[in-house]
Amino acid sequence: AEIVAAMVLAEHDGTWARLKICREDTCRWAYYDRSKNSSKCWCGASCGNRNKTRAYRQRRVIGSARA
Repeated sequence: AEIVAAMVLAEHDGTWARLKICREDTCRWAYYDRSKNSSKCWCGASCGNRNKTRAYRQRRVIGSARA
């Protein structure tokens, strides 16, 4: 009942939209987005760093395959 009450209050005061799920497939933690424009994608620095490093390495592999 307390969780449902918190959900209703969050929906009412507009903070529900800032509750997000981490984009990292291996994580999927829920977090509250405190960024100014509500654009945060990952729950923390480690998930974001892993995702960005993986994308960088994939671009490097594709780039070296073309050369």
